[in-house]
Parts: sequence; C-alpha cells; structure tokens
Amino acid sequence: MNPKITMGLRILFGLFCLIFGINKFAHFLPMPSIPGDGGTLMGIYATSGFLKIIGVLEIIGGLQLLIDKYVPLAITLMVAIMFNAAIFHALHDPPNIVGAIVGLVMGLALVYAYKDRFSSMLSA
Repeated sequence: MNPKITMGLRILFGLFCLIFGINKFAHFLPMPSIPGDGGTLMGIYATSGFLKIIGVLEIIGGLQLLIDKYVPLAITLMVAIMFNAAIFHALHDPPNIVGAIVGLVMGLALVYAYKDRFSSMLSA
C-alpha cells in the first residue's frame, strides 16, 4: 500500500478511535437509545464501568496511531474493539452499525498495510 495512503488512514483511524474514546467520558456525540436486550446490555456496560475501560483503550490506541508509536499493538486492540462493536450492532442495533463497520474496515485496511508486521502472527 502507498505509504502516504497508509499514513492518512492511520491518522484518520487514530482520530476516529480518539474521538469515540473521549466521547465515552464527555458525551458530546449523542448515543441513540437501543431497544430490547441490546439496550439492557448497553446499560450494564455503562453502569459497570466497562464502557469507560473501552474508552480508555480507544484513547490510548488512537494516540498511539496518531504519534506513530506501537502501531501494530494499537491496530490489534482497535480492530478487536471495532469487531466487537460491529457484532453488537449487527445483533442488537442494525440501524446504527455504520460507524462500527467504518471503524472495522479502516482497522482491517491497516492490518493489510502493516501485514509484514503481522506475518509471524498469521503464519501457521
């Protein structure tokens, strides 16, 4: 992948993670209400502090991507979070899945861009 495209994608994904991580504390982006079991589960996540832990990980991962340090570790953490967000929305909140899918696609594109750094993990 072109190094300039990789850098732009890394910065964009870093900002994406940083903004959504900070939002878990500052609540500047509205969170739509989720019906049924998904809403119950999200309520448990919010009251238990689980969302705050995810927010901290997103902030740290976003900053790592922005300052270009420990990028493979940041990508690994952020793709795992984005994968779980996509699964949650697919099962409980399909109308609001777009953000999770965008984040997951950016993360997976970075995995591809840094495939040489992941090759030992992906070999049999």
